[in-house]
Amino acid sequence: MEEKSKDLLVSVWVITYNHADYIGKCLDSILCQKTDFRFEICLGEDDSDDGTREVCRKYAAKYPDTIRLFERDREDSNREGCAGAWQFNYIETLRACRGKYIALCDGDDFWSNDSKLQKQIDFLEEHPDLSGCYHKVGQVNENDQIICPDMGYPPIRKERYTLDYLLRYGVFSSVLSVVFRNRKDIAPDWFRKSLVGDILLHTGNLLHGDYGFIDEVMGYYRVHSQGLASGSPRREIVKITIQAFRLMGKHYGIAERKAYRRGLRTLYLSYGVESILCWCLPSAFKQKFDLGFGRYLRSLARRLLSYR
Repeated sequence: MEEKSKDLLVSVWVITYNHADYIGKCLDSILCQKTDFRFEICLGEDDSDDGTREVCRKYAAKYPDTIRLFERDREDSNREGCAGAWQFNYIETLRACRGKYIALCDGDDFWSNDSKLQKQIDFLEEHPDLSGCYHKVGQVNENDQIICPDMGYPPIRKERYTLDYLLRYGVFSSVLSVVFRNRKDIAPDWFRKSLVGDILLHTGNLLHGDYGFIDEVMGYYRVHSQGLASGSPRREIVKITIQAFRLMGKHYGIAERKAYRRGLRTLYLSYGVESILCWCLPSAFKQKFDLGFGRYLRSLARRLLSYR
């Protein structure tokens, strides 16, 4: 974490790579926020080749007091030791955040309520025991058509979400909905070893307090073929989540928690099921299934398995 600025309350973390068609909408949705506090946008541009960097430069030049642009180089020797291409930008942009709070939004997603940031900060100021909070989201496709106006609730609806809940049921909302308290060790070096970032970040936060929930759709997650999550096969996502779990067990010291063991067991079972589905179903049908009805079936299955 960089040295805090006295009058800066929130840092909005945005990372982007080859999002030329989407990054403008993302930034506009943040810049239009109506707040009674000062916020900055920490924008990590990861050496795109589609014009994304040029778009980011234009926004940074237009809003120099708000946007801090970090232009990454994919040949940077400091990337050595990272499990994948995106980790360096993910970690270093988190570390650049100077606010008391950090809000997240990937460069291909966007916020849909101009009071979102104010609502979440007010909520956390009123609940100092919470480490963060999140809200419901919708889904759009690459053409901004709404696929799902409201993705609903996690497997079990609660007012507060604990670390044990996360370990049993998995990440409960998209990155774009989360705001949390900044801290010194927000992105340790061992994050470089994981191909999953979000669950590591949320687990670290939840070790310091629960997450609260705001029952309102205030942003949209974009589904498109180039997305890190939406564009990846489900079996591969489960595999790298298992690897992330192992890292968390070691570095966060949570491997003996009952919820951790149950969550890891469920992931292994999920990997087996996904392998069978990949063998049985045509890839095009499997992809539609994953983004549609399959999401609800997995939520139900994870809920049932975690009770065993």
